[in-house]
Amino acid sequence: PGRQGARPAARAGRHDARDGDRFDPVRAKRYREGDHDYNDRDGSRDEYKRDYRAAFEQGYREGYQRR
Repeated sequence: PGRQGARPAARAGRHDARDGDRFDPVRAKRYREGDHDYNDRDGSRDEYKRDYRAAFEQGYREGYQRR
């Protein structure tokens, strides 16, 4: 789930920073849902969500700081 969460998060972070919005990855729909591209082969949905959200937060932070 790391790659799936980090890429859109970096874009969202850059966008928010560019627009002068506050740092808030939780505002993003993909973060809140947490299971984008989930597949049963990925294991537990709850674990997937935890990992996805962690990767999303990291990607968002990196995108926000780069702007």
